[in-house]
Amino acid sequence: MCEVPEGGLVPKSLYRTAEELENEDISLWTETIYQSASVFKGAPHEVVLEIIDAASVITWDFDVCKGDVVFHLYHSKRAPQPPRKDPLVGQHSSITTPGGNNVQLIDKSWTLGLDYSMVESPLTCKEGESVQGSHVTRWPGFYILQWRFHTMPGSASTNLPRVDDVLASLQVSSHKCKVMYYTEVIGSEDFRTACFDVQSLGSMTSLESSHSGFSQLSHATSNHSQSSSMISR
Repeated sequence: MCEVPEGGLVPKSLYRTAEELENEDISLWTETIYQSASVFKGAPHEVVLEIIDAASVITWDFDVCKGDVVFHLYHSKRAPQPPRKDPLVGQHSSITTPGGNNVQLIDKSWTLGLDYSMVESPLTCKEGESVQGSHVTRWPGFYILQWRFHTMPGSASTNLPRVDDVLASLQVSSHKCKVMYYTEVIGSEDFRTACFDVQSLGSMTSLESSHSGFSQLSHATSNHSQSSSMISR
């Protein structure tokens, strides 16, 4: 339905902003298994997965809908505390925006290499790219998937969210990124069964989960931590 008479001019009161169009696109995905997240300058989005059995497989599939992000995967023996609703209170924060959630789980007091470690090399992902990857875990514990705002070389950056940066990012569209993501954990027993089935076929090199089918593994093994990521443009 159109409220404009045929042949008439569209009044500015009916103009739609880029933000409204973007949010409408994201609403089309709300019925899928994917989740939406906002990434701000100084405020990455983080997801934690608890792994009980070593040699389990963490898989991820995400689309970079807006902006450029850097994807990280960390491991910690300590469980991150649940985020608080108010970003100005406490050591963790959670922000809800029309375009998706933003959650930080890594404690401000944690030290990289001491309290948690990086198990994947950082992967820079450009706007419009689709990324699929997987990681064979070596240790039980908590694995944190992180999407961070990509900062150009030479500009100041920090691993910790700053309130000023977050508030500024809410107003400046160039400081916002949006991703749609899905993660899945395949147990070690299921992984070994799937690897046997794949190897018995002789010609397949990718591992597909019964639920998703996006996992991409190369040279799969249950003895060593391995990973692979594939970017589609």
